[in-house]
Amino acid sequence: SEYRLLRADDPRAEPKLVAARETGLQYDLEEGGDIFFILTNADGAKDFKVMTAPANAPARANWRELVPHEPGRLILSVLGFNNYMVRLERKEGLPRIVVRDRESGEEHLIFFDEEAFSLGLSGSYEYDTETMRFTYSSMTTPAQVFDYNMRTRERVLLKTQEVPSGHEPDHYVTRRLMAPAADGELVPISLIHHRDTPLDGSAPCLLYGYGSYGITVPASFNTNCLSLVDRGFVYAIAHVRGGKDKGYGWYDDGKRAQKINTFTDFIACARHLVAERYTGHDRIVAQGGSAGGMLMGAIANLAPECFGGIVAEVPFVDVLTTMLDATLPLTPPE
Repeated sequence: SEYRLLRADDPRAEPKLVAARETGLQYDLEEGGDIFFILTNADGAKDFKVMTAPANAPARANWRELVPHEPGRLILSVLGFNNYMVRLERKEGLPRIVVRDRESGEEHLIFFDEEAFSLGLSGSYEYDTETMRFTYSSMTTPAQVFDYNMRTRERVLLKTQEVPSGHEPDHYVTRRLMAPAADGELVPISLIHHRDTPLDGSAPCLLYGYGSYGITVPASFNTNCLSLVDRGFVYAIAHVRGGKDKGYGWYDDGKRAQKINTFTDFIACARHLVAERYTGHDRIVAQGGSAGGMLMGAIANLAPECFGGIVAEVPFVDVLTTMLDATLPLTPPE
């Protein structure tokens, strides 16, 4: 990253450098009145931390830590307000919104009833306000927009995504499970099933996985799976290593020499769903595309007994040839 700042009232002035471009260094700025909030991975903060700097002297020498780095808690974004700072982060595979009082330093979380969900922050056009806006959805709940009063902690629903064919959230159940991996890690699973689906091992299951490039598959609303769910399927997402569901360490543990973890995590999720009586081995169909298709090819060879079917969409299975070609855009980071 490299930011240069230019005063709006002096557009011909020399832009002021914040921090020079440096290999591996990422940072982002958020206005905070007389300071900047700086979201950065500086000093080994792999999952990012929040620092501050005076707005009139934002050089790196003046950065001061506000929210320290915590391995496994990935800070995704920051919003600044006159009296509050809001951050969106992910921990243990779940997103969360944290509101911080700038004067007292007190923090609080916004809580939700469902076990698995997706969150997003909406940028604010107002700086001096007590209200922030966020989006929420889950595998059962269509996208919703809320205004949230950071002082009173009250939320107001502004809009819910319309589903033209109709949708009754109460007819469905969202669950979040943790599957024990071969090395003891716990792999998150997000799933949805119809409330009338028997959980006795007889239900068919479509288990989706990706696990590459640090991409996180959100537990958000997806009308594409509802037809299956209405017909008795359990639809599940395996948040395997190779994504950033549990931070950059989760990503690093699913690439290069550790790529095998992506495959064994997925198999562990399938076995856990069977153990918890959501489905049976001969009832699971695995699905993945592109880099997720590589995952499909691996599990077909490692544990064919765990799956009744495999859907490999545009599968990336000539891995060695591709990874030896450094001219391809996705090869170097992997």
